[in-house]
Amino acid sequence: MAQDDLKHQLDSIANSGIEQGIPGIQILIVDDNGTLTYNYGFQDRSKINEVNDSTNWRYGSITKVFTAVMILQLESEGKLSIDDAASKYIDLKRHNDAGITLKQLLNHTSGLYNYTAAGRLEYEDTMSECLGYSLKRKLKFEPGSKYKYCNTGYLILGMIIEKLTGQSFEQNLNKRIFEPCGLESMMYCTDDKVPPNTARGYERKRKKYKDVTNIDHKWANSAGAILGNLSDLNQFGQCLFDGSLIDSTQLKKMISPTIIYRDVDIDGVEWYNHAIGISWFLNLDKNEETIYVSHGGNTRGYNVDIHYNTRENLMIVVGMNLFPSAKYEPVFSTQNRMINAIHEYYKNKK
Repeated sequence: MAQDDLKHQLDSIANSGIEQGIPGIQILIVDDNGTLTYNYGFQDRSKINEVNDSTNWRYGSITKVFTAVMILQLESEGKLSIDDAASKYIDLKRHNDAGITLKQLLNHTSGLYNYTAAGRLEYEDTMSECLGYSLKRKLKFEPGSKYKYCNTGYLILGMIIEKLTGQSFEQNLNKRIFEPCGLESMMYCTDDKVPPNTARGYERKRKKYKDVTNIDHKWANSAGAILGNLSDLNQFGQCLFDGSLIDSTQLKKMISPTIIYRDVDIDGVEWYNHAIGISWFLNLDKNEETIYVSHGGNTRGYNVDIHYNTRENLMIVVGMNLFPSAKYEPVFSTQNRMINAIHEYYKNKK
């Protein structure tokens, strides 16, 4: 009965999101008892193809977790240390002497200018071209002194992976993550061609929709270019947290807070702690122990999110084919309401 209540809540929230303009939504809930998949709406605004269990989505910035895993794998192999200076591997030009470390790239404290904020960015730009946009700018702050989300750090990490392995980022993904975990739907999709059964991605300005599914994604590179279905994204998470991709020491490093900042409600009252680990965003208890890890993925036309409850072995994965532009509505409110309803359900199950 309680599970029926959860489904009723999710149905109501998702249908409200669709009424507000989200073409399609998918939710996966995975616990020790199995997987629940809820599909709503359509892969396209013409309402021809419904969202289904195998629908593909662009993961956007969730790609960063994959990049971080490979960096930690290379550290375990003795090829690098995340405390190394990034300039040991990549020419940072005017910033070579700033002492920016790989760890600061991983936890968004490098101070580098975010290349995706550059007005000159073209979607077909290569990694080197994208890096050039950033390195021409001054540092935003002294490395390690502040947190500021930055795609440039993960671009550099991708270039380091290529340099140390002598193989492309795509080859490394296939060899180190996709194949070992059996992630058959996943691909490093940097061009404008998407596989069949991929949700069309949309942007909305006022009431006008633009289909941006087939824009080139070279610019997203190791910071945001992976595509696949949500079942495989869950499987990636399961492989990571069961120790199949990195050992327990590296996993603990990945989900332990490197920077803690306080989150407050609308009245300015602190209600829980947020932190950054290695790529993951963390929710902490009052003892500053990690309860949840999460990462969102927003890229042209899509919003995908992955949450993992470290204490309940609970995975939540959400996909939508509308980019959360402007005030992020209705995308973020719909996503957050669904995730909160799921967490509340499991909290009350105890």
